Amino acid sequence: MRHRLLYLIILVAILFVIFYSPLTSYLLKDFITFKLEKALDMDVVFGAVRVKMPAQLTVSDIKAMDEDGLAFTSERAYLRLDLLKFLKAQFVLSCDFQNVVMKSGLKDSLNKLLKPFGVPAQNNYSFDGITGVITTSKGFISITGLKGTGKDFKFSGNFTRFQDKKIDYELGFDINSGLVAADQEPAKTFFRTGPKDGWYSIKLSFKKGNPVFFSTGGIVLETHAVTK
Repeated sequence: MRHRLLYLIILVAILFVIFYSPLTSYLLKDFITFKLEKALDMDVVFGAVRVKMPAQLTVSDIKAMDEDGLAFTSERAYLRLDLLKFLKAQFVLSCDFQNVVMKSGLKDSLNKLLKPFGVPAQNNYSFDGITGVITTSKGFISITGLKGTGKDFKFSGNFTRFQDKKIDYELGFDINSGLVAADQEPAKTFFRTGPKDGWYSIKLSFKKGNPVFFSTGGIVLETHAVTK
């Protein structure tokens, strides 16, 4: 009985050291940063970090860089690692980024995506918040429950990148009607119906190299990849 009590005390002491040691907090921050960089394929820099054990980070002044420069900034983020999944060798991170600005390559990609729909090129894309769950496992990286809200743009959907670099995604994009010039030919072509509650909606689907499907106002368009 005494031995069992001693073992229990030792176990509690070990767990206390593991979860509340400053070293553990430091390692947790580095581990989450590394996994986030791998999932986003960007270099990520955190400002001030506050760790709430066992596996939560509150981070301020986040910057992420892609090969073209500063890709996005976030004023504050809440990151939570799923420990139960982690014990099963699966990294699952719930993310809540606040006051996000997309720049650089992300901005250019969005400008190209939205240009056919009559949306003028934006210098930056701003969102009040972006949330989602990042999962990395053998053979794939996915972002599920992805959702972004802003004054001019909203989006939601899911994204998966496989080990062979092929991707799947389902994405819905809402555009504030005030940004779309109704007299432009692209807007006339794609938006045959008026905006709903002040927003135009686009839905996109891409499945591992198969055609991309656009759906706008009840119209579905199919675009095939160019082959050489």
